[in-house]
Amino acid sequence: MKNLTVAVALCLSILCSAQPKLAFRADSTFKVLQLTDTHLNVGSEANCEYSERTLRRIGELLSMEKPDLVMMTGDIVTWGKADGLWHRVVDTLDAHQVPYCMCFGNHDAECPLSRRQIADILRSSKWSLVETDRKGEVTDSRIDVLGHDGRPAFCFWNLDSHDYPKDRSLGTYAWFTFDQVDWFRKEAAAVTKKNGGTPVPSFMFFHIPVPEYDFVGHRHDVGCVGRKGEDECIQSLNTGMFAAAVESGSVIGMTVGHDHDNDYVLLRSGLALCYGRFSGDDTIYNHVVRGARVFVFREGSRSFETWIREESGREVEHVRIADGKFVK
Repeated sequence: MKNLTVAVALCLSILCSAQPKLAFRADSTFKVLQLTDTHLNVGSEANCEYSERTLRRIGELLSMEKPDLVMMTGDIVTWGKADGLWHRVVDTLDAHQVPYCMCFGNHDAECPLSRRQIADILRSSKWSLVETDRKGEVTDSRIDVLGHDGRPAFCFWNLDSHDYPKDRSLGTYAWFTFDQVDWFRKEAAAVTKKNGGTPVPSFMFFHIPVPEYDFVGHRHDVGCVGRKGEDECIQSLNTGMFAAAVESGSVIGMTVGHDHDNDYVLLRSGLALCYGRFSGDDTIYNHVVRGARVFVFREGSRSFETWIREESGREVEHVRIADGKFVK
C-alpha cells in the first residue's frame, strides 16, 4: 500500500508539473504576443513607477490581444530587487492564464539573481514552457503547436543569443555557438523526417539579431516595413544560424529585441526578419510608442500576419507575408 501511495503521488506530481500543450484554434489560427526589452528596474523611485506602468501595460496588452502564447525576447528584468520583479512578471501572465516562454537578453544576467535562480522563478508556473539544461538554466527549446489531427503543425524555436564575448576584442555582443546551430539542424531535420519528409513551418525567437539583419542598412531593393530608428547591434560573429534556418526549409521567419528604436519587418532569402516593439518604459532609452508585436499563424500555411499593438490600443504596421513576400 505504501508503494502504491508513493506511485500515485509521483504521478500527480508529474501531471501537475506538465507543460501546457499548444494547439491551433478552431478557426486554424494561433496568436503570439512578443514582449521585449521591458527593462524592469526598481533601482530608484522613478524607475519603480516606470516598472509599475510596464507591468500594467503588459496586462492591458494581454487583455487586448488574448494571445495563445507569450514569447519574451529578453532584457526583461535588469536591475534592483530582481526576484520580486520576476515574480511580478510571472504573476501577471498567470492572471491571464496564458502559456509563456522566454529567452535571455544581454542584460538579464546582470541583475542580482543567477541564471538558475531566474529559471526557477520562470518555471514556477504551470503556464511556463521554459526548459532548462543540466545546470538548471534556461536553454534552447522547440515548442510544438498541434494541428487538428493532433500532430505538430507548427514549431517555435526559443533560442539563447547570450550576452557578451569573453574576449571583448572580438566584438561587443555574443553569438550563437556552433553547438546551437548543430542542435537546431538536427532538431529541424528530425521534425521533417517525422512529418514524412515535409518541413513543418516554424519561427525563431531570440534577443540579439544575427548579422543578416544589418542587410537593411546597405540595400534598398529589399522589402521592408516599419521603423529603423538606430543601427542594428548585431551578433559580433556569424556562425551560420540564419543559413541553417534557410536550409532547413522550415523556418519562415525570426524576431528579436535588443534595439529599442527598431520595429521593422525585413524580407531576405525567403525569410521575414522582424523586430518586436519596445514594451518597456523610461528605465532605459526609447523613442517609440510602447507596445508589443503580434503574430498570427495559420495551420497548414507558410503565411502569417503581424502587426504592432500600441499601448493606446492602436494597431499599426499590419502586414501579411506569404512565401517570403509581402501580400495584400
